[in-house]
Amino acid sequence: MAEQPKKPHKNKKQVRTFRSVLRRETKRILNKINAFRLPINDNLFQTIIKLTVTVAAVAAVAFVCISDADISPSGTVRGFKDKRVLSHASGQGYPAEINGSRSIDAETVSHGTAVLTDTAYTVYDVKGRELISQTHYMASPAMKTADRYTLLFDRMGTAYTLKTLSGSVCSGETDHAIVAGAVSRSGRFAFVTNYDTAHSYVHVFSKNGKSLHKWKSGSYHISDISVSPSGHTVAMCGVTTENGKLKSAIIIQKVGGNANLREYTFDDTLLVAVQFTGDGSVTAIGDDKAVRLRVNEEKTQVYSYAGRTLTAYDISDNGQLALAFSPHSDGQNTSVTVINAACEEIANVATDLTSPYMELTNSRINLISQSRFYSYNFSGKLMASADIPADSQSVLTSGGKVLIRGITTVSEAS
Repeated sequence: MAEQPKKPHKNKKQVRTFRSVLRRETKRILNKINAFRLPINDNLFQTIIKLTVTVAAVAAVAFVCISDADISPSGTVRGFKDKRVLSHASGQGYPAEINGSRSIDAETVSHGTAVLTDTAYTVYDVKGRELISQTHYMASPAMKTADRYTLLFDRMGTAYTLKTLSGSVCSGETDHAIVAGAVSRSGRFAFVTNYDTAHSYVHVFSKNGKSLHKWKSGSYHISDISVSPSGHTVAMCGVTTENGKLKSAIIIQKVGGNANLREYTFDDTLLVAVQFTGDGSVTAIGDDKAVRLRVNEEKTQVYSYAGRTLTAYDISDNGQLALAFSPHSDGQNTSVTVINAACEEIANVATDLTSPYMELTNSRINLISQSRFYSYNFSGKLMASADIPADSQSVLTSGGKVLIRGITTVSEAS
């Protein structure tokens, strides 16, 4: 039987609980102090210490609950094991030679940078020293990360494994070929697979590999999926044809639920990616528009590309979205637009780059193209630039450093 979803707005209730406990404990201690009316002595000092510890403990629990971190017993133990791995870092730092013949992806994890190659999964600490390196045997490996969790899966294959620094959390195989995958910071993860009697099959698992949610899509070919930070909700985007025309949808479901919470449809649009962000919203990327929405609202915010060609995009955890556009189909003379949660433009940067790789941070737009690195602020001012290896494939900020992933090395943008 699927695990029943928890009541909505859990975080708000936990915040209210934290506040009520804090008020109650403060009132109790103040009443005790007034009753004794003592000067600063050992009893009062101990009382103050107890109050401080109580407030700190409640605040810590509230913070973890609000941030949806994994504080289960197994998660806590694994967290301690992960920290022990940090003391065994080896190597000389960046630039770091990859373990494999070619890199495929690089993502941030809680303790550093995860790099996936054709044969290995490696994590480097903030100084570029190797923390772990493990061989995989996937033909077409893909990677998703969230907090300390990394989900590795074989795209169009069936094998998968959920990892932290201390090792594999769970591993397994799906019944059908994997099309897309996602993981949340709670450790819950999801897959979209092919299916014999449906266009797509969606499956959500607990971090221990227990099945929590299954859904067959009879109308849409699901192209991407995202799991909310708490792991209690999934968002999907899919496409179908209707009367010879494209029709896309964003579908929101509660894990363990029997019906869609929301379904938004768009005519003549091809939606290719969907992602939850830290502000609780969902962003979907299409070929002619970007869409922003909140799970508990029916309305959507839409940003039209106005005929421009989308060449790259990046979604930040705070909900902002960077879109790289070219006025031509060849990707030349790219400009970058940053929009907020209301789909309002907050930055526009013009460049003469061709189809750059891009990263959006809280205050910068980092681009790489034609063996050069560029960093712009939201006012369009060039803040930094540098020569980089000719084989550079992507740029990301991890541990306060801007890193360049090449085919054979990971280096800092100096």
